[in-house]
Amino acid sequence: MIRALLFPSIRVKAFNLRCPEVFIPVSENIQPDSPVLNCLAMMRHFLIIIFILLSHASHAQYNFYYGNIHSHTEFTDGNKDSTTSGVHNPAQSYAYAKSSYHIDFWGISEHNHYSFPTNPGMLLPRYAQGLAQADAANQNGTFVAMFGLEWGVISQGGHVVTYGSPGLIGWEQNVGGQAGNNYNIFCPEGDFTTYWAIINAQPNSFCTLAHPQAGDYGDLLGASAYSAHADSAIVGCAIRSGGAFSTTNDYSDPPATLYETEFRQSLYKGYHIGPLIDHDNHYTTFGRTLPGRTVVLSRSLNRDSISAAFRQRRFYASDDWNAQVTFTVGGNIMGTIDTLFTNSAITVSVTDPDPGDVVTNIKIYYGVPGSGSYATILNSNNNSSTISYTHTTVPGNDYYYYAKITQGDGDIIWTSPIWVHRMLSIVPVTLFSFTATPDKNDVQLNWSAANEDLSSVVLEYCADGISFLPLSYFQPQGSTGSTDYYFTHRSPGARFNHYRLKFLHTDGSFSYSNILMAELNNPLADLKIYPNPVHDILNISYASSGNVNAVLAIYDMAGRLVQTQTIALSRNSRNYSVNTRSLPKGSYLLVISQPNIRLADTRFIKD
Repeated sequence: MIRALLFPSIRVKAFNLRCPEVFIPVSENIQPDSPVLNCLAMMRHFLIIIFILLSHASHAQYNFYYGNIHSHTEFTDGNKDSTTSGVHNPAQSYAYAKSSYHIDFWGISEHNHYSFPTNPGMLLPRYAQGLAQADAANQNGTFVAMFGLEWGVISQGGHVVTYGSPGLIGWEQNVGGQAGNNYNIFCPEGDFTTYWAIINAQPNSFCTLAHPQAGDYGDLLGASAYSAHADSAIVGCAIRSGGAFSTTNDYSDPPATLYETEFRQSLYKGYHIGPLIDHDNHYTTFGRTLPGRTVVLSRSLNRDSISAAFRQRRFYASDDWNAQVTFTVGGNIMGTIDTLFTNSAITVSVTDPDPGDVVTNIKIYYGVPGSGSYATILNSNNNSSTISYTHTTVPGNDYYYYAKITQGDGDIIWTSPIWVHRMLSIVPVTLFSFTATPDKNDVQLNWSAANEDLSSVVLEYCADGISFLPLSYFQPQGSTGSTDYYFTHRSPGARFNHYRLKFLHTDGSFSYSNILMAELNNPLADLKIYPNPVHDILNISYASSGNVNAVLAIYDMAGRLVQTQTIALSRNSRNYSVNTRSLPKGSYLLVISQPNIRLADTRFIKD
């Protein structure tokens, strides 16, 4: 599969450099319209362009990865043909999906409850087994396996696909012959307000809306008021879903059921949501009913990176199984929420490795979040794989943009939107550089800013890329020139950390830099185990960047937790020992983790 890289000028969560003013001294005798002055103006313009290009050259590049995050196995009401297919559990289903065409990641989202009218569903022990089987199937760099849940009941407000929850969220007790709670985290049935709060309390979790219907989710897309809590929890909406009960396994099904109206409603309500294509398969078809895919833009095929891309809405919905789409506004990649100081420069580019898959139409839509009006077509063209357009915007207003692409065979592609706020005025140039560099457990922040119009600078931080809070305040030094700023964020506590600068100007206005994301290195590196196979004592060799309290868990290949203990790993130590005498002979997965963060996993054999 071809994995094309995005153009170097495109980036997300990088810095929004307002070009430094380039001053060229000229004689007072030169007339305003003279060729000399015109030439100098051109030189200034050229230098600014060079500055922008050099700054953009360091922006992160992304690959295209294809998959689906809505499916079911025999753990609830999936694998209905398991007696003939021989595929029953998540482990076998991941193996099936991995061998399907154009599948890089696969998510299994089992129903969170047990009580089905004719088909028993989820019991609490199975959630832990599903997580363990996903861990065993996951092969970073080759295939990403994800395990989550589909929360809710259609008759009580609809279904929400959820990933990143460390435990089963539910409401049942004493079901399926099992005494006690059928959940790790309680949420009343149909109570979406509480559900959003639970998801927001777990920094690595995210939700998508499954096959949305009118009135679902507490009438989220209808008459109910915009909810910031729901907006923070939800990253996507199925723009197509199905066929849920298809048994096709030769990729020949037509495009799935369309939910484009619901997607567009979510945008005009003010939600920051991207489109997905869900398979929602209940038979052993994982990836093989139709060529539709959700496409994720990520630096690497790594579970943490794929999950982070979903949380940042860096994905698009494609009826075509290998189309590659680049969509930017002001240099920002799809899914970005940003501030612009100029009109919106929009670009769309489509490539497809299949020679016959030509683009027949590209439409650029724009709308106003919270307006209650559908987005309208801003610009379009036919029979071209690219389009560029600059939208003249009104200072002080908010906009969102997305692209809809149609190919010659009728396949459609929808991008995640880009949201922009046009500043009230073009603020004098302030920011010359801004970097966030991981340093073991810390993040080093450095920036350089001019002082002439600044009253203060606020460094802001968040873990989710949305809800920023002040981290530290700085005062400019002197009245002219520039100041270099330095700040060390000690042990942020999150794997992915987001930073931006808020500039308070002397005239009372304010502006923001773009957002930087610093991904901390795994605090537990170079993990090795020996001997392998092991008979009694399994030795663990590691290099720790700090003192790490973690949980060590051992799972068998059926996903059952067979041994667990809390461990303390020290930067001054390099070894840890685990007694495996009580384990039967066989293959096992060893996982070391902290809450919501997997530090290391490896397989071993007990002889």
